[in-house]
Amino acid sequence: MPTWLIIILVVAAIGGVIGFLSSEDGNRGEGAAQGAIMGAVGCGHVLFELFLWGLGITLVIWLFGAIFG
Repeated sequence: MPTWLIIILVVAAIGGVIGFLSSEDGNRGEGAAQGAIMGAVGCGHVLFELFLWGLGITLVIWLFGAIFG
């Protein structure tokens, strides 16, 4: 299993627990689901942004090497 997927699943589990604990008695399942989804989406977004930054830096290094190397 890829590391990024493990990170997203752990954050989703933590978000689910926080959503469960912070919701009212009648809506505990819904709060847990919303917390898990929002945690996973937020973490996925951050990881995707980090991937794009790394891709951009790699592209700049490759371009520098192609021009001056």
